[in-house]
Amino acid sequence: MFRNKGATYLLNILIVDDSDSLRFILKAFFKNIGHCQEAVNGRQAVARVKAALDKGERFDVILMDIMMPELDGLDATKAIVALFEERDVPKQDRPKVIMLTCLNDPKHMIEAQYQCGACSYITKPFEREILFETFANLGLMPNPLDGEDDEG
Repeated sequence: MFRNKGATYLLNILIVDDSDSLRFILKAFFKNIGHCQEAVNGRQAVARVKAALDKGERFDVILMDIMMPELDGLDATKAIVALFEERDVPKQDRPKVIMLTCLNDPKHMIEAQYQCGACSYITKPFEREILFETFANLGLMPNPLDGEDDEG
């Protein structure tokens, strides 16, 4: 579990990527701060989110690749947002979607964040610290790069 000043944080994370090796690496990155579920394509991701909603559970964050078979990450994100809209889930109770992709062109960045509903966009390859900083910026965890306050 992730600890900061005595507090414990355990996130429910959905990793969506068709690369077995990237899913393995991401699970290792987050093993101490969250429980990770996996999906190998967008269609499976939508099904996992729907199943969680049906059980009254939720993901805190979804790490979504764009280029995947069956249903790409952009369309999967739109479908996931639509599930929450249909069920009138308040925006603050929805998972944060972070796109993780090798596509670094402005068209995909704008589409992901402004048309699909992603909160952030990170291009591959990336360092673990970038992911953690993004999580901290989205309010998902304290920034692990911040030191303890000097209070005396």
